Amino acid sequence: MSAGAGETAGRDELSLTLAGGARVLFTSRADGNLSTLRGVDPEHGRARRDALCARLGLDWLCASRQVHGTDVQLLRTRSARGGEPVAIDADGHATALRGVGAMVLTADCLPVALAGGRAGEGGGVVAMVHAGWRGLAAGVLEQGVRALRELGADGELEAAIGPGAGVCCYEVGADVHRAFGGAHRDGDAIDLRAIARERLHAAGVAQVRDVRACTICDERFFSHRRDGERAGRQAGIAWLS
Repeated sequence: MSAGAGETAGRDELSLTLAGGARVLFTSRADGNLSTLRGVDPEHGRARRDALCARLGLDWLCASRQVHGTDVQLLRTRSARGGEPVAIDADGHATALRGVGAMVLTADCLPVALAGGRAGEGGGVVAMVHAGWRGLAAGVLEQGVRALRELGADGELEAAIGPGAGVCCYEVGADVHRAFGGAHRDGDAIDLRAIARERLHAAGVAQVRDVRACTICDERFFSHRRDGERAGRQAGIAWLS
């Protein structure tokens, strides 16, 4: 399902609403390079994160060192402010705290938002997950769903897949195709978005929305495949309104 209703665009950003009062934002190159390590001008990444945090009216945008793994951290307390990262290796964050944005950075990998309500306690739960092919194959999306349930999400869950490498452009080697058993192969290309949708549904996510933007051929977004080491990083952010 494409983004459709509930989506707004500005500065080439993509903004959606999901279950449980969740808000989701996928930034673009117009927001600048949000990495503090990669691409051009990373020394200003923290300042850009602080500005984005303030613009969204949040207390904290939480990110960590991404390692293409499956660890999705549970954020139960505020331990920092602004755009300050946490010094851990993780490929996602989940929280039921208001004022806290769960953030991942991407430049071809898929940023995937997850959300659900908490009928017994009220409010909602959100997560944002970094899903490159390695993490996708290893189960990072399933771990994101488990994180929501651990934080009390009940009932139906929703997800949104943000900008990432599309099957139109993402040619990969035999090792990647083997990792998915040859599923969703189109010549040498692979459709990670279709794989993500299937895995989310299998993990119990009722509705999966997809902005269907390819970072490689859509120059609104950073792409490591297209631009190499010069590529900056955009963000996927999920929070409770």
